[in-house]
Amino acid sequence: MLKKLMSVAVSLVMCVTMTACSSGAKTNGIVATVNGKEITAGDYEKTLALYKQSVEGMYGASVWETEIEKGVKYKDTFKNDMLKQMVNVEVVCEDAKKQKIAPSKEEVDKAFKELKKSIDKDEEYKKNLQKLGISDEYLKQQQEQDLTIKKYKENFDKTTKISDEEIEKYYNDHKKEYYKDEVKASHILISTTDKDGKPLSEEKKKAAKKKAEDLLKKAKAGDEFAALAKENSDDPGSGSQGGDLGYFGKGKMVPEFEKTAFSLKVGEISDIVESQFGYHIIKVTDKVNEQTPLKDVKDSIKTTLLTEKFNKKIETLAKEAKVEKNENVIKKIKF
Repeated sequence: MLKKLMSVAVSLVMCVTMTACSSGAKTNGIVATVNGKEITAGDYEKTLALYKQSVEGMYGASVWETEIEKGVKYKDTFKNDMLKQMVNVEVVCEDAKKQKIAPSKEEVDKAFKELKKSIDKDEEYKKNLQKLGISDEYLKQQQEQDLTIKKYKENFDKTTKISDEEIEKYYNDHKKEYYKDEVKASHILISTTDKDGKPLSEEKKKAAKKKAEDLLKKAKAGDEFAALAKENSDDPGSGSQGGDLGYFGKGKMVPEFEKTAFSLKVGEISDIVESQFGYHIIKVTDKVNEQTPLKDVKDSIKTTLLTEKFNKKIETLAKEAKVEKNENVIKKIKF
């Protein structure tokens, strides 16, 4: 989980709008300057607030107190990472202006109009923005900046060459990532927990096992597995799909389930497998155990290499920029 937490802030970069590029918010504090341009405490606070809900939606409100390393909590790491990304966005905006890569007024107006329509459909989100003091002017500036970054990235991709040699080298260096060892399976789950995830009583658990045993007999006697799953499985996601879980690799399922699924032959039905979720009946419908050829992943590797080079470009711009941080103001920001 710690690795996931450490990558959350980075994964947000350039994916959604940020608040740099001088939004013009009138506040008393300056958290940083980038080549003379100010990032205000107000902008910084709004950025943190806008992303807070996204992170809490993934990991819960207690995530901020998680220690990333001894004495360092995630809330402190997140604050630092978000400011770093605000600086990165500022240097990209500046370079985009130098290269005359910018959206037109018509493009900004159109994007803002679409954003407003989306916000107006979500009353709760609309109220949250009002609570944070996010004005239309502020949102429109975000849209302009977001479009600038998009155009900058598009231009970078068009003008950056990725050779076949680079692609082949990446493939050879990451061959394990392109080796498929997957199983396609369906299952019937008879749950041993209630709707709140609490264990059933011993009596109810016995009844659940008896039901699973009866279903297993029917499945092995030739009854249609998909029909049995649709009618009886307590897994709402796969149950409606006839128990189909699709393809999955190792490490994706609970150990008991995975061990059995990978040991079965195609078309074979397992005995009852017990996990923390209940009793499973598993049927393997396909297996893949092969090295994906380079031609099948060439485009995705090219995309990966472009992203890596783009990130390095931003790092270079940030290193070359004159960045001054005001630690006294940063420490005062409550989060």
